[in-house]
Amino acid sequence: MTGPSVVIGSRVEHDGHRGTVMWVGEVPPAKGTWYGVDWDDSSRGKHDGSHNGVKYFDTTHPTSGSFVRPAKVNSGVTFETAVRGRYQNDTTIESEVTEQLQREINARFVEVVGMEKIGKKQSVLEELGTAVLTGWNIWGTDETDLMALLPKLHSVEVSYCLLPSWTSVAEITRQLPSLRFLNISGNKLKIPDDPEELKESLCHVVNLVLNNMVGYSWQDLLTCCSMFPQLRNLQVAFNKLEHLGPVPSGLFDSLEELDIGVNPLTSWEELCHLGSLPRLESLNVNNCSLKSVTFPSNAATDKTPLFPHLKKLMLSSNPLDMWECTGELNKLASLEYLVIGGEQKNFPYFQEFTYARIENLKIFNRTLLSPKEKRDCELFYLKSFSAEYYAAGGTEEDPDESNLSAEFKAKHPTYLRLVKAHGAPLDESRYKIQKTQKLKDLKVEMKIAIPSEPERGEILKTFLPTTKLAKVKMMLKRHLKLNPSINLTLSFRTTSEGKVFNIPLDNDQHDLAFYSVGSGDTLVVSW
Repeated sequence: MTGPSVVIGSRVEHDGHRGTVMWVGEVPPAKGTWYGVDWDDSSRGKHDGSHNGVKYFDTTHPTSGSFVRPAKVNSGVTFETAVRGRYQNDTTIESEVTEQLQREINARFVEVVGMEKIGKKQSVLEELGTAVLTGWNIWGTDETDLMALLPKLHSVEVSYCLLPSWTSVAEITRQLPSLRFLNISGNKLKIPDDPEELKESLCHVVNLVLNNMVGYSWQDLLTCCSMFPQLRNLQVAFNKLEHLGPVPSGLFDSLEELDIGVNPLTSWEELCHLGSLPRLESLNVNNCSLKSVTFPSNAATDKTPLFPHLKKLMLSSNPLDMWECTGELNKLASLEYLVIGGEQKNFPYFQEFTYARIENLKIFNRTLLSPKEKRDCELFYLKSFSAEYYAAGGTEEDPDESNLSAEFKAKHPTYLRLVKAHGAPLDESRYKIQKTQKLKDLKVEMKIAIPSEPERGEILKTFLPTTKLAKVKMMLKRHLKLNPSINLTLSFRTTSEGKVFNIPLDNDQHDLAFYSVGSGDTLVVSW
């Protein structure tokens, strides 16, 4: 296939394999011109650039080199040729758009009405907004005025092409001032000696995808990103990164979303290098072989200064101790959305407990919880681990962190905060000891307050802690001589550390003990 003049450093393709031309010339005793190619896939070549004892060029791997005739390789097409071929001459547009729609709506069969009109609209290049040119073997641009040809182009995908360097990329983006999204994944781009020289040509791009960049290290990726001063969204997945170094000051000051998934990082400490990014709100670290989540902190209940604005975190497909992990994640001050890949078998109520353990969490594994549901999870968590709480030194009145064992605080770092918010759960161990006592000693005596009828005066009523709210309502209707069809609303007032709390009793299937109601509390009745 015809293309640009091939020189050392050019990228070429053959049978789906891409490589870099490292040598051009004769290879005696054969006559004629040969290209010495260093293939991206080391299994594609045969040697290290040597022939008959003569070293012609260097290779990345001992088996990634080979000599090929110029006629055997594809040297690519220009960006504008690819655009015209893809959107004006390509008969696969209809099927590809249909497949895209099927993926988006998760339907195997879909009838697309008006595809002819869509195709015609795409073929008007002056109106084209997105150009998907993955695998089109683009090597760069020629003398075409891209600004005039594609004035509205805002998104470009040139993944797995033949672009040889960032200079070639910049020659394209410089002519597309409306460009905001650039996917350059799967390319082997030579890093410029002076990245600052290309910044003006790339600075308008705010969404950048650098997945599976051939041969790039973390430092290489940082160098490339320095050419994009306004980045808000960055993907650097599938780059075989094992370590992340410090991020230079000011480099990612505008970055809001980062996808670093499918890299074998293994250690959470590597991710802490990203903790100083001032505007980062979303972080994807799915499938990164992380074994734990650990923030440097003086106490289990402290908030970490790292990731101050991180709201969304994806942690799926990591071999985590998820119980320990959720305790640590509560140290993130702004975390609202979490995906960690499901429920542990050892904790059948893991989802409910996670909502309780992470203070600001609203969405867990893509399930949104209302404030009432989150509060129910917190009360359920308090009740589920009440025995451990009291065994570790917890008290019903005046809960104090200094009384709790270090082991309990490490396992349940948010428990005491929930006790202070909702009151201590019923000490069931003490309740069991009292079973031998008289029934009257087990009852909870409460004041009954009816704000709409203050003339009734003070009313006292006793209940067993195990009485369900549905039965409490029935008893109150009889005692107050109310119509049985009336729908009662209950809450109770309690005092803790000098503060008065008003807590709704909003689930008829729960008993009074579930809400930690105690003698002396006031039961507020309305209808």
